Amino acid sequence: MKQKWKEIRINKRIAISSVLVVGFMVGAFFFFMNSPDSTPDQAMQQYLEHWEEGDYQAMYELLSAEAKKRISQKEFMKQHESIAKKMKQKQIKLDMKTAQEKDRNTIPFSAKIVSSLVGNLSFQNKAELVEEDNGWRVNWTPSVIFPEMKEGDQIRTLRIPPGQRGEITARNGEPLAVNKKRTAVGMVPNEVTDLKKTSKKLAKALDLEPKDVYKKVKSGAKKNPDRFVEIKTWKGDGKKQIKPLKKIDDISIRDRSLRVYPRKDLTAHVTGYIRPITEKQLKKRKKEGYQKGDWIGQRGLEQTMEEHLRGAPGWKVVIANKNGKQKKVLGTKPPTDGKDLQVTIDLETQAQLYQGMKKDKGGGVAIDPRTGEVLAMVSAPSYDPNQFIQGMSQSEWKRISGPTQPLANRAKLTYAPGSTMKAITAAIGLDTKKITPKTTYNTDSGKWQKNSSWGGYYVTRVDNPGGGVDLGKALAWSDNIYFARVGLKIGAPTMIKYYKKFGFDETIDLPLQVTPSQYANSNNKTLKNEILLADTAYGQGQLLVSPLHLATMYTTFANQGDMIKPKILMDSDKKVKREIWKEKVISPQTANKVKELLQGVVERPKGSARDLKVKGVELGAKTGTAELKQSKEDENGRELGWLAWMAGKEGEKPDIVVATMVDEVQDRGGSHYIFPTIKKMLKQRYH
Repeated sequence: MKQKWKEIRINKRIAISSVLVVGFMVGAFFFFMNSPDSTPDQAMQQYLEHWEEGDYQAMYELLSAEAKKRISQKEFMKQHESIAKKMKQKQIKLDMKTAQEKDRNTIPFSAKIVSSLVGNLSFQNKAELVEEDNGWRVNWTPSVIFPEMKEGDQIRTLRIPPGQRGEITARNGEPLAVNKKRTAVGMVPNEVTDLKKTSKKLAKALDLEPKDVYKKVKSGAKKNPDRFVEIKTWKGDGKKQIKPLKKIDDISIRDRSLRVYPRKDLTAHVTGYIRPITEKQLKKRKKEGYQKGDWIGQRGLEQTMEEHLRGAPGWKVVIANKNGKQKKVLGTKPPTDGKDLQVTIDLETQAQLYQGMKKDKGGGVAIDPRTGEVLAMVSAPSYDPNQFIQGMSQSEWKRISGPTQPLANRAKLTYAPGSTMKAITAAIGLDTKKITPKTTYNTDSGKWQKNSSWGGYYVTRVDNPGGGVDLGKALAWSDNIYFARVGLKIGAPTMIKYYKKFGFDETIDLPLQVTPSQYANSNNKTLKNEILLADTAYGQGQLLVSPLHLATMYTTFANQGDMIKPKILMDSDKKVKREIWKEKVISPQTANKVKELLQGVVERPKGSARDLKVKGVELGAKTGTAELKQSKEDENGRELGWLAWMAGKEGEKPDIVVATMVDEVQDRGGSHYIFPTIKKMLKQRYH
């Protein structure tokens, strides 16, 4: 009986053990079947999800043992990170597809990479999975990233040169800065599969020696295998010559247009010029897509409108071998051309103004007061921008970099404006009612000071007929004493208030980097004493004004007290939208009165601009001679000759306002030096 119960207990234990083993096996089976990598599909799905998330470490954990022997975790992660960075990958979308029945272990998937460099890349791919003790694993090779990628290959991003630069034309479409079309054929060494074979084909097509073509490309490859090596260039688009060449693999056709400035020195300070980018500029602008050898605007609109004019570079993402040789193009973003500019410059007006000062140092601006269009902007001495493209002689470079500073645009730089500012003082005095047109001072003594507190300092004037001087006579005769006294009567705070209304200490919104005008040197911008206030009121002191700003201020007298905003760029519809820069600078009554007084400077028998009078032309003007002396006693000082004027047909509103400055006019007629040019210009314009 005991033996029987013993057998029963043993059999019971065996039965229980058997149940436990079976239970464990069933549990293990279900656990395995429900784990994330228990089937090829589940493992692959998990791998793709990690890839989309950029979790390259988790991806590596799903690699097969064999794959891990071929690449370390560090190398794997670095490779994926590098590719994403090079392509400027914003997103990657991966969708697993159904495997074929005959090959369940090879899982197909589609990939879509969103790249800010070349746009969207879409392709089909596949990965092989193997079953290991710890589940299904991806038997990874580089082809899992891109189908064509092999061991040792790399992903490269190659820059394609920018498209054609935008052109600059004048108001009527005349070319100012254009591209002279040239087309080149050549090779980029790293893009050529068989250099000898390609050299032979290209040489035959171009009637050249194959060895010469081969040597030239080989030499270029040593310097930079990614840079285009030019073999032959044609004028124009070369369509006829290029057509048969397109059958040859691995050659490149490039635009090799030259920048040309047909008007040469006439519009040099408007257009500026382009030159190859300097090392210093490249350091600052490399992130903007510039590379060594790129051309960049250096002055004028070429510089300030660089982003508008410059074409954008294109990009290629390629698979290359370990030596950098291109194997497969994955994606391309073509280069784009720059945008054109049309300026408001009227070439006839530009030439008229330039001819009168081209042999001097000076600058001038003409504005249409009705619209703000800059009709002319000249500076002398000038230069030929073409020489920066085609090459410059040593003597010309010496002149350009010399003391006469031909590269400087004097039309937008500031200088002492002299008596042309008396019209502004008159406007301030009238607008504040500190004076009337009848306000009279006797200036017969020829010199004046407020009182003995001025010590030995006196304001002097040029000779005049004598007797009492009212506002009209003071402006016509350019009486310093009169306007010094008016300035003191107005007072420094009010003068400063109006200078600001006229745009002093502000940058004119014109794409040519205009220097702001100033009324005082000091940081706190005050007219610190009465002598400085008096000198400032008649156009000396610390005043500095550009010809552009002076012309702009004078538009106030032609626009009922509103100051027009100068514009040099036309809109896309080839028009200019009229804008007021400063509204109600002075009252309409004041503006009209000053305009009338400026006409008196031309019409009065002793007016300083009487020699400019032209029949049938309604002209108002103000001359000015700014004396630049080391001291009051200096008799050999430099003089700047200024002239500001507005004109229109008799009985009509002014259609042009001009301000000119010519340097070193001492012993050359002072402000009258430019008169012959302006009188000729008036006759040509209105007769």
